[in-house]
Amino acid sequence: MREIAVIHMDLMAKGGGEAVAMNVLEALQDDYEVTLLTLTDPDLDELNDYFNTDVRNVTVSRAGQIASRLHETFGLKYYVLQNALLGRYARQHADEFDLLMSTINELGLKTDAVQYIHFPFDWTVSLDNREQIFHPTVEEESWYEQFCTRIAGVTREDIQSNVLLANSEWTADVVEDAYGTEPRVVYPPVDTTEFDPEPWGDRERGFVTVGRIERSKRIREMIRIVDGVRDRGHDVHLHVVGPTVDEEYFEEVERMADERGYVSLEGETDRAELVDLICSHRYGIHGKEYEHFGMAVAELAAGGTVPFVPSNGGQEVIVDGRDELQYESPGDAVEKIDRVLSDSPVRKQELRSDPEAIRGRFGRERFAEEIRSVVGDVLESAAASPVMSGSRV
Repeated sequence: MREIAVIHMDLMAKGGGEAVAMNVLEALQDDYEVTLLTLTDPDLDELNDYFNTDVRNVTVSRAGQIASRLHETFGLKYYVLQNALLGRYARQHADEFDLLMSTINELGLKTDAVQYIHFPFDWTVSLDNREQIFHPTVEEESWYEQFCTRIAGVTREDIQSNVLLANSEWTADVVEDAYGTEPRVVYPPVDTTEFDPEPWGDRERGFVTVGRIERSKRIREMIRIVDGVRDRGHDVHLHVVGPTVDEEYFEEVERMADERGYVSLEGETDRAELVDLICSHRYGIHGKEYEHFGMAVAELAAGGTVPFVPSNGGQEVIVDGRDELQYESPGDAVEKIDRVLSDSPVRKQELRSDPEAIRGRFGRERFAEEIRSVVGDVLESAAASPVMSGSRV
């Protein structure tokens, strides 16, 4: 049986990238010998419960000592360096596998590799509040970026020679701008299986937001948006759902929630509670700007909410480009939400996505089929060209 290494920094972060990684492992585990190269010791039982997956037949291997210790000690503080070390380790051990597959963006993996890109490292989003994300071909870099680039050993030619997958058309355009090669768009796996949307008239007049509690998710801004909507006369509330990855920011959000009886800071919930909250509320809201795809937004749509999202990034495809649901600023969000909430019940329901359409476009079964097809094609191509580097075939 052929051996595949799936490379991902930390599955316990429990974000959209981790959902992709878990679904990749699940899709490949029955047909290949799968090893997860990572920096942590993931609790697969906990992750299966969280992502509703069934990952059971994989080997977990820590990718060296230095990057693992950095991650244990500093978390995301030296994120770029950790990725550089992770990619370097994977490249050094490439001969032990028939295929390397990264689910944590582009790494220096030479040829015969598949790389799923959520956002390229060269793309800087000031709201992300990490060190400036780098890519290895920029001319003007800080000493830190230069050091990481040297460690990573990534070249533009390496990236162009890999099979690149992107989570949205928006991300694919950014990758093409950065590296001069266009990835194939494979939408991430949205778990729609448990959603059974309640009738509109039975749903609560409130909002749900889902995602890690960190600054880039702009939860404080969403609370202020709900403040503004209430000031317009709408008796609405907000549920904030997601794991904490930034304790300082969590405390800031907690203080705001404590001051408002209409804001519930749910934190990390089990899957059943999350699904129930989404299916029982009329509206969703998302705050992250330059979102690469927005799996949480797709779940909000699958559960029958009307989701409001920033007007930049990949989430536009989930709301079908509807201008009424995309806002440019908190003030614009209040205006647009006020208009929708003041409109007729029929119009509100027209803005909802068809759950079956969401399942067909973004569902997990579709994702698994695409991943198995891509991996099979790459391995077949490598078998036909055994002289290609990085292949044991």
